[in-house]
Amino acid sequence: AEYKIQAAGRETNLFYLKDDSRERIEKVNGQWSIVNSNLVFEEEEMLKELENYPDRFSPNVILRPVFQELILPNIAFIGGGGELAYWLELKNVFEAVGVPYPVLILRNSFMLVNKEAAQKMASLHLSITDFFKPTHEIVQQLVKQSSQLQLELTEEKKSLAALYDKIQKAAAAIDITLQQHTEALYTRANKKIEQLEKKMMLAEKKKFEAQQRQVEKLKDLLFPKNGLQERVDNLLPYYAKYGKTFIEDLYENSLGLQQEFSILTESA
Repeated sequence: AEYKIQAAGRETNLFYLKDDSRERIEKVNGQWSIVNSNLVFEEEEMLKELENYPDRFSPNVILRPVFQELILPNIAFIGGGGELAYWLELKNVFEAVGVPYPVLILRNSFMLVNKEAAQKMASLHLSITDFFKPTHEIVQQLVKQSSQLQLELTEEKKSLAALYDKIQKAAAAIDITLQQHTEALYTRANKKIEQLEKKMMLAEKKKFEAQQRQVEKLKDLLFPKNGLQERVDNLLPYYAKYGKTFIEDLYENSLGLQQEFSILTESA
C-alpha cells in the first residue's frame, strides 16, 4: 500500500502575524516577502524583525511540534495513529534544531458494538474480528461457509498441473524446445480455470444479496467511512444512552501502555 504523507514542508515554514493577518513567509530573489501583502524584507531586516518582534512569527504544521516541545518539553507524546504518523515524519526536523524528540505512545482506541450488531453478526456466523477484513473478503467468506455448492476448483487445478506435467515430459522427450511451449499452454489453461472460479463465486454471491447488504451495514457501523468510529461518531449519543457509566467503562477498559485496539460489546 502506498504511504500517505501526513504533512509536507516548505523551504520556509513560518507565517508572519500582524494586524489580525497570518500570511506565509517566502524567500524570493534573496528577499523575504509576506504573501498577500506588500511587505518585503532584506535578510538583515528580517533577522532584526525576528529579534525585536518574535511574536510576529508563527510556525506552520512542520515546526509546530518543535515549538510545542521547546516551550513545554514532554517526556512522551500520546496521540492517535494519524498523529503519530505525522510526528514520525519530523525526527530530522527535531534533530536539525536540537530539540529533544519525545517518546511516542499510541493512545487507546475503541470500537463500540451494540447488542443488535452483535446479534446480527452471530446470525451471519461472523465474528467481530472478521469485520477488520475488506468487505468483499467478508462476503466471500460468508458465501463459502454458507453455500452448499463447490465454489473452488483446488483439486481440479492440482489434477490439471499433474496432467500438464505428464504432457510436458512426453513432449520434451521428443523435442526439448517443446517444454517451454507446454508450460505456456498450462499457464493459459490454469488462468482459464481461475477465471471460471471467479465467475462461479460471483454467480453464487448473487444468491446472498440480502446477507451482503447486512454485512455492508455492519461494516459501516463498525468502520464508518472506512475509518475508526472515533473519527466520525460523537461522544454525546453514547453518553445520552449509557450515562456516566460509559466514561467509566472506557476508563476501566483502557489498556495503558499495552497499545492494543479495544472492542467493547454491549451486553444483551
